[in-house]
Amino acid sequence: MAKLGRVFILCVLVFLAFSARASSWDLTSNVRLGVSSPGVSDFSTVEFNSLSTGTLTQGYSDKDPWFQIHIQNSSDQPLQKILYFDSPQIGRLTLWQEGKYRPSYSGPGYSLEERAYPSRLGAFLIQLGPQQNGVFYIKRDIHHALNSKVFLTDESDFLKQENSARMIFFFYIGGIVALVLYNFLLGVFTTEKDYLHYSLFAGSFGATALVLHGVVDTYLLPIRFIVFSNYLMFFSSLTLLSACFFVERFLGITRDFKLGFNGIRVFKFLAAVPLIASFVVPEHRELFFLGFWIDISIAAAILFFIFSGFYMLLRHAHQLATYFLFSWVVVLLGTFVWLAAFYGIIPNNAFTQYSLLFANLGEMVVLSLGLAYKIRVLDEQKRRALRAAEDKDRYHRLVRVLSHDVANTVSGLLYHSEMLKAHVESGPADIHLDRIHNSTGQLIQILKSVRHEEVFHIFREHAEMELVDLKSVCEELVNHYAWQLREKHLTAEVNISAHLMVRADRSALLNQVLSNIFSNAIKFSDEYKKVSLQVLDEGAFRILEITDEGVGILPEEIELIFFSKKIVSHRGTGNEAGTGLGASLISEYMKLFGGRVEVQSRHHSKHDVSGTTVRLLFPILG
Repeated sequence: MAKLGRVFILCVLVFLAFSARASSWDLTSNVRLGVSSPGVSDFSTVEFNSLSTGTLTQGYSDKDPWFQIHIQNSSDQPLQKILYFDSPQIGRLTLWQEGKYRPSYSGPGYSLEERAYPSRLGAFLIQLGPQQNGVFYIKRDIHHALNSKVFLTDESDFLKQENSARMIFFFYIGGIVALVLYNFLLGVFTTEKDYLHYSLFAGSFGATALVLHGVVDTYLLPIRFIVFSNYLMFFSSLTLLSACFFVERFLGITRDFKLGFNGIRVFKFLAAVPLIASFVVPEHRELFFLGFWIDISIAAAILFFIFSGFYMLLRHAHQLATYFLFSWVVVLLGTFVWLAAFYGIIPNNAFTQYSLLFANLGEMVVLSLGLAYKIRVLDEQKRRALRAAEDKDRYHRLVRVLSHDVANTVSGLLYHSEMLKAHVESGPADIHLDRIHNSTGQLIQILKSVRHEEVFHIFREHAEMELVDLKSVCEELVNHYAWQLREKHLTAEVNISAHLMVRADRSALLNQVLSNIFSNAIKFSDEYKKVSLQVLDEGAFRILEITDEGVGILPEEIELIFFSKKIVSHRGTGNEAGTGLGASLISEYMKLFGGRVEVQSRHHSKHDVSGTTVRLLFPILG
């Protein structure tokens, strides 16, 4: 930041060195003001009054202001001077000299070839004979607000001033074009479209500044068919609109920041109205109030953007908000200096007249540094994401090895331990074989649970929902566990009507969700108990209930078993081993199906009648 400050100060010093005003005679006190209706060209019908201030000021208006200027040549030599207005917003000027009724035209509101003198300002070549007095009448034909002075100077001094200004403008153009192209190319060749929004914003801001100072019509595109200075409202509105899009994206303003989200849309509307109307304003001066509209909108938008930057910095610790705020401090200073000079609050001199240019260039540099910082941050994030992806890929390869290759080997161990038990006589060795057999069986269950976890992650990325008939899938579930039911003398009842449909993945619902619930119901039920399945509709949900008459679950364990990643494992009523890994996936699957899971249980240690009901809630199909 310190280095940035030194660069900015250097730019200001260079700017001041080139923008010193040549020695000029201030004629403002010799000017009298008058006003006429649009189209009046007879200065004899205009009533003139003395100035009430030391500058020529006028707000946005549909009236034509007139200037009566008295110039006296008290020398014995002919007088040849340049009369000029120092505001580039002077617009279209028509000059008559008393006694001569052929008018001259000047000002940035005319094309360059129509101007009496080839300057970006409103300038006329004034000639008087020795000891001659002259009265000049100048009509301003434009509705824009004005704050200016009138000067009389030698042509050589005026040309020096123009050349200094031209150097400043081309220095600015070079800087702004380089920054716009740099960010535009970054936006095109990267996935970060912030740079495209920024290049549009920077380009429109730069174009507005150049149009404002008459540079486009004088130095860049001096064509007769269109005079860009007459469409300053369009460029100002475009700048505000592009700033809204850029700020919204750069700061990441979303609906979570309700005031910022809605405020951006308000300012987009405020910019769009004069943007569209600007094409007809030069011909319909009754729309002059839109000038006040866009000026107030821009000032309010700057304050709102700064507020949004502070909010994102303080509330969300947004890394780029510091650059953003500093850039707007630069723009704020430049803009308010220009507006204050424009409305006569502070003197309108070379420094204040060009303040927008250098404020804009300073802002571009700051934001470009911010975007460069963002590139570095994004590169680091990409490296981290790449490492995470590599780690994830290694994890999935390991899981596949565990759940397939290792599982096959462990299944072989289980088989051979069973064979050994059949061929070894009862004795001390039989006890160890039982332990090996049980441990191997438990390891197989663990690998099965790991495989279920892997299946879930694959399913989450490639899930395709379909309509599932609950009666059909539940009957298939009971048939699948028929031998376990017979082994423990359990009864399963399916009380479900046909054609009760839900949206889910049938395979995942059957093999991952229902299978886990039903196998646990069998595992924790004593012999000769019952497991029932039924469906009922409640409000917006179709609910599948699986109820058992088992030992139940302690209240403090329900949350851990079904809704957390913590492992809670108990042996079943037949001493069956478990891992406690599968139940937590039930709620994850139900979220993917658009529903949820509810569990109600009565533990045998606290109730005479125990059992568990698992409720699967699916949204009813519309």
